[in-house]
Amino acid sequence: MVHYQHGNLMVSIFTQNSKTGKMKRYKKLILLFIILIAGSCTKDFEELNTDPTRGATIAPGQQLASAAYFLSGGREAGYPNLYLFLPRVQYVNGAYGMRAGTLYARQDFYNDRVWEIFYNKSIKQLVDMLNRCKDDPALVNYVAAGRILKVYIFSILTDCYGDIPYSQAGAAYYQKVYTPVYDKQQDIYNDFFKELDEAVKQFDPSKEAIANDIVYKGVIANWKKLANSLRLRLALRLSKVAPEIGEKEAKAAVAGGVMQSADDNFKMIHENYNYPDLRGNGLSQALAEVETFRYTMGCSTFVNYLKTEKDPRLPVYFLNRDGNDKDITALTNFIPIIPGHYWWDDWSDYTTGDGTNIPHLNKFCRINTAFADLKANFLHLGYAEVEFLLAEAAAKNWISEDANKHYQLGIRMAMKQLEMYSDINPIKSNLVDDFVSQHVLDPVKAVEQINMQKWVALFPNGLEAFANQRRSGFPVLAPISDPAGENETNGKPFKRLFYPSTEAYNNTNNYQDALKRMGGQNDWLKPVWWDK
Repeated sequence: MVHYQHGNLMVSIFTQNSKTGKMKRYKKLILLFIILIAGSCTKDFEELNTDPTRGATIAPGQQLASAAYFLSGGREAGYPNLYLFLPRVQYVNGAYGMRAGTLYARQDFYNDRVWEIFYNKSIKQLVDMLNRCKDDPALVNYVAAGRILKVYIFSILTDCYGDIPYSQAGAAYYQKVYTPVYDKQQDIYNDFFKELDEAVKQFDPSKEAIANDIVYKGVIANWKKLANSLRLRLALRLSKVAPEIGEKEAKAAVAGGVMQSADDNFKMIHENYNYPDLRGNGLSQALAEVETFRYTMGCSTFVNYLKTEKDPRLPVYFLNRDGNDKDITALTNFIPIIPGHYWWDDWSDYTTGDGTNIPHLNKFCRINTAFADLKANFLHLGYAEVEFLLAEAAAKNWISEDANKHYQLGIRMAMKQLEMYSDINPIKSNLVDDFVSQHVLDPVKAVEQINMQKWVALFPNGLEAFANQRRSGFPVLAPISDPAGENETNGKPFKRLFYPSTEAYNNTNNYQDALKRMGGQNDWLKPVWWDK
C-alpha cells in the first residue's frame, strides 16, 4: 500500500450523459477514477522518486473532486461503515461480516479499509494538489477548500486510530519522507483548529473559482460554513478531555458562521452504478453484494428506542418483507435482532396474533431498501447534526443560545434530511410536529437527550456515530449475546481500530513509538486521547 508515497496517476474522465438527465446539479461534473499504486514498501525507491503526476497536467479541481469521491464512493469505502461502525453503535447486525462490529471479533480487512483508502487515495490527492497550488495566488480557493477537506479526512483517521501520521503524511515525493512520524492526537487536533481558521480566511472571491467542485459547486460561502461546522463538531469532541479549548473553538466556530439550512449540507451525490464503479454509493454497493441488505437487521438497541419514543422514522429505517418481497411489517411490528446475533442464531419461526406463520429469515425487520439504492446520497456532515451540536454547546453554557430551540430544530431537520433519498417519502407534517412537541429538553438530562436524538439522526453514517458514542457515552450499549464464543474482548466494545499490520514492517520505528504511548500493544480497547 502507498499511504504516504506517490505512484503513477492514471486519470480517466467520465462526463455525464446528457440524455439521462441525471445529476443536473452539476453542469460539468467530472468524475475521476484514479488508479493508485498499491504497496508502501520502501523497496520501491525508483517509483517513490518519480513525479506522481508525470507533469503538472492534472487540474486541481479534478484532484479535489477525486479526494472527495473516495470518501463514500465504491464498495470498499462502504465496508467499514457496514461491517464495523453501524453494528458497533448497535444500529444493525445479522449478516456474518458484521461479527467484527457486533461481536468485537477482529477482522483486519474491514479494519484497514479506512487507513488504506483515505491515505492511499484521498490524502495522496490532496497533498499533491496543495503542494502544486500553494505558490500560485490565482489558485488560493483550491488551497483553502483542500485544507478543509484534508482536516475532515484526517479527523476520521485520527478518531478511528488515535495517533497517526499527519504532519509528514504524503511527504514522500515532495520532502523525501518515506517513514512519517505518528503525531499525537492532541497535537493533530490543535492543528485542525488552526487549519480551519486559516482556510476560511484564505478564500478570495476575486481569484479563480473552484472548477469541478462536486461538493459545493464552487460556492465559497458553503465551504466556509462547512469549515466552521466541522470546527464545531471537533470542538465538542474535546468536551471531556479539554473543555476549555472546546468552548473556545465552539465560540469561534459559531461566530464564523455554521450551516444554516440543508442547502449547506456536506453530502456526496452518487449515481446508479454498482461495484467497481466509484459513482455508486459505497455503502449501497456493500449492501447489494450477495444481497447483504436482506441480512442487515435492525438491532434491538436502536429499534426498541425508536419504538419507545414512538418515532415516525422507524418505518423509514426498517421494514419486514416475506420471501416474495411483500411488506409484512404490519404482522411483525419490527421484530429486532439482539446485539451480537447472526440472523440464524434465534432459529424459530414467528406466529402472529392471527395465527400467521412467519418463517425465521423473514421475522426480523431489516434495513429499508432505500439505503441500498446505488444512487443514494451520503451525508458526511449536515445541518441537523449542526443543530444538535449547537444544542449541546448551549446546554454546556459554551454559547449563549437556546438549547431547546436548537434541539427541537435538530429533530425536525433530521426528519427532513431523509427526503434526500429518492425512495423515501416525506414524513407527514403532523407526525413531525407531534414528535417535536413531545421532545423538550430536561436540563438535568439534556446531554443524553441531545445525543440520543443525534444518534438517530446520524443513521446510516456509522463513522461519525462511532466517534460520538465514544465521546458522549450515548447510546449506552447493550451487552452482546455471543452463542458461539467468538468475542475477543470479554464483551467490551472496542474503542479504536487496529493499526494496519503493514505499518509494523513499513514504518517500524514510528509505529513502535505510537504503541509505546498507549502501553506497548496495538490494542483496540485503548481509548483515543479525547475519549476520557
